Amino acid sequence: MSRQIITPSLFYQYATCPHWIWYDHFGDPSKKGDVPELAQKLLEQGVMHEEEYVAGIEMVEVSTKDPAKAFAKTVELMRSGVATIYQGAIEAEIDGILWRGRPDLLEKRKGRSKLGAYFYAPVDIKSSHSIHKEQQLQLTFYAKILEEMQGTRPKETAIINVDHERILFSPGPEHLVKAKKITREIVEILNGKNPPLRLASKCKRSPWFQECIRSAEEANDIALIYDLDARAHPALRKAGIETVADAAKMVVARLPKIPYCAQAELDRIKLQARSLTTGELHWLKKPTIPDAPIRIYFDIEGDPLLDVQYLFGFWIVGDGKPRYEYFLADKPEDEGEMWREFVEWTATLKPGTFKVYHYADYERAQTLRLAREHGSSPAFDYFASQYVDLLAIVRESVIFPLYFYSIKDIAKSRFLGFEWRDTKSGGAQSIFWFEDWLETGDRKVLQKIIDYNEDDVLATACLDKWLRTGGK
Repeated sequence: MSRQIITPSLFYQYATCPHWIWYDHFGDPSKKGDVPELAQKLLEQGVMHEEEYVAGIEMVEVSTKDPAKAFAKTVELMRSGVATIYQGAIEAEIDGILWRGRPDLLEKRKGRSKLGAYFYAPVDIKSSHSIHKEQQLQLTFYAKILEEMQGTRPKETAIINVDHERILFSPGPEHLVKAKKITREIVEILNGKNPPLRLASKCKRSPWFQECIRSAEEANDIALIYDLDARAHPALRKAGIETVADAAKMVVARLPKIPYCAQAELDRIKLQARSLTTGELHWLKKPTIPDAPIRIYFDIEGDPLLDVQYLFGFWIVGDGKPRYEYFLADKPEDEGEMWREFVEWTATLKPGTFKVYHYADYERAQTLRLAREHGSSPAFDYFASQYVDLLAIVRESVIFPLYFYSIKDIAKSRFLGFEWRDTKSGGAQSIFWFEDWLETGDRKVLQKIIDYNEDDVLATACLDKWLRTGGK
């Protein structure tokens, strides 16, 4: 068996969906889907951001793509003490596995190493505001390779964010333990071990998502059951609960203790499995939804990579003709102004006359965060006190025969039959459009975002009405 090579891109694929790695090596290439437009756009933007940043610094570039030649050139530059190396190639054999990567920058630091009175630390250039977990893992990966190469592990690494700010990260022992654990699991996949089936929302970012669904459906695997923690799968399988049909018939009281799944959760899992088996709804109780003369349906569009919220949209019913209103930040730096306009608008609403309906926790969490960041008001504080999370009401009232419970999965189901105007519509697509708008200034692209947000709040209103009428 040949020695396996691990690169940072495999860490990203693993974090998204471990089957991405397996299908890339053992799957039918004709069944591989396209890389989502957002992922492609972010890759292009990352390259542009990187080129813009390095154009303003002194550095020596390792331009060759040949791994052996690039590594040899990087070692030569490190030994000669070059201050900053761009796209240096580093590698080391660790536990019989070749770890290989190309940090955006290798920066010379004062200290002791095999090289002399200095050592190198990795710095990556990222088109995000903050440092993400996968970026931390990548920097840990680079730091360990450098420790093997130079005899000194850099204790401080960093990313250069979209604003050209340096955000520091210190890889600790716990980060290295995690990196080694994931590396071993990736190697097992590369050697042919098909990972246990699991489905999560982030799997939708994989070009093999439809193959994952098909495989799970063929096996009728418990991975299809919504909200079943994947960490509970091994214990359930050991107890003989491997398929949806098994879960639908399980006697919860006779099961051994299942990690990450209390008995109440197992009771719900059983009902979810029954619903998938029959294809029908299972009502738990009549929905209880707080009401008011004015119903405001609320949805936010945000870009987590730029760490900005760029559109607040509302569908307002009960105050004259139903209407859509929104507040928009044309550019990321306009977020604060959008927030102030929104807060001023909340002051025009009469207390006691309205409730605010949203789906899942995003709207509540983001508006409370923005209030801390940009300032609040008594009117906004009251507005926030009127939030009603329809996902919480769904979960306590009804079980759908669905694999996922996003607003789109539920609203598009045969039970509600709601349709978005654009077939590509989705949270990731909205972010793609926003990134495209920032790049091109095309108002048609901006209008797509607004139309999509309007459809989102209309879908939320549709769900509210459906719940109130008992699914009619």
